[in-house]
Amino acid sequence: MAIRRITSVFLMGALLTILTPFRPFSWIIPTDGPELLDAFVAPVLIIGALFFQWRIAGVVAPFTVEILDNVFIYKQDNYWPLAFFQVVLAVAVGYGENEICRRFAAVGSVAGLWLVGWFCTPLRYKLEAWEHLKWVWTWMAFEQGTRLMQGSRGGRRRY
Repeated sequence: MAIRRITSVFLMGALLTILTPFRPFSWIIPTDGPELLDAFVAPVLIIGALFFQWRIAGVVAPFTVEILDNVFIYKQDNYWPLAFFQVVLAVAVGYGENEICRRFAAVGSVAGLWLVGWFCTPLRYKLEAWEHLKWVWTWMAFEQGTRLMQGSRGGRRRY
């Protein structure tokens, strides 16, 4: 497991090369509105994917992944083929320099890590993360509201 965990750190770096910049909602809806949604949701998706990369590397027992009516069993033996696929994907995106392919690879990688990682993460970690996330989103909303209010005064601050 130690080798898988060390490898997962390098895979996180490879994932970040694919993800930067990660604006999935702006990619789908190319207007000004989704930028706010990206600002709130994209960091959560990225940090979650990185965390799940670490959790998947620590899997020692098989578990089931259920999506709609489909069920499959993830085993620790699946780690190395998936890690190899992530490396190949990162290299292909890096050499290909095609923005559309990078976006599909980024969304697919994040979705895959969330899919498998969600089911291998204990509930207590998910609940703790949710508590932190609510606090961070509240802080971000407050900062955004403050920024908007300052913009309505013409950008001038009163001292």
